[in-house]
Amino acid sequence: MGRSKTAILYRYTTLPILLDMLQQKHITLLSPETWEDRNDAFYLEQYRQESKLRSVLAVCFCAGGETFHYWRVFSSGSSGVRIEFDKERLLHSLATLDGFRHQAVNYRLIQNVEKKKPETSSWPFLKRRAFKDEQEYRIIFETATEDLRAKSVPIDLASIRSVTLSPWLPSAVAPAVRTVIGCIDGCTNIKLRDSSLLENSKWRAAIT
Repeated sequence: MGRSKTAILYRYTTLPILLDMLQQKHITLLSPETWEDRNDAFYLEQYRQESKLRSVLAVCFCAGGETFHYWRVFSSGSSGVRIEFDKERLLHSLATLDGFRHQAVNYRLIQNVEKKKPETSSWPFLKRRAFKDEQEYRIIFETATEDLRAKSVPIDLASIRSVTLSPWLPSAVAPAVRTVIGCIDGCTNIKLRDSSLLENSKWRAAIT
């Protein structure tokens, strides 16, 4: 039997969020109230009300490989980063904690939801089919007693396999970013990569 492939989750975010994650050794779940997809935020708010909860927080990942769409939508600009997580190690950090749930998002057509209303418990992991290319995986935290806008959870930095720097990051700036990340305690084994999405020598050579 061949060795099974490691399951990967990607988190597209910004350099300040990455530095906070590495320095504090945690990930932070936030309130969906600031999300751009207001339909998505609506479902989580409805779930909170129906379940009589005070807070529902979330952090989102994707399971797909590098695409222009992911960069542009989730971490556009020179400060963007893509964090590659070992899925099993990341989720192990939550295994003994109360109030957390996680699963892949289920993408549904409107007419199918109208015909058969999904169970209330599934609403935090439900999105319109139009977003299916995101291949989203979501971690949520829910509480009936605390009024929260954010919640940080300790993680093992060994769950981070690599960090890819933004394709818009100027090459003259990248060494300084690498140095700063490398100076953070526990980060010496994290691979730092430059994105070749916008400039790929192999792609250019393929037609010459």
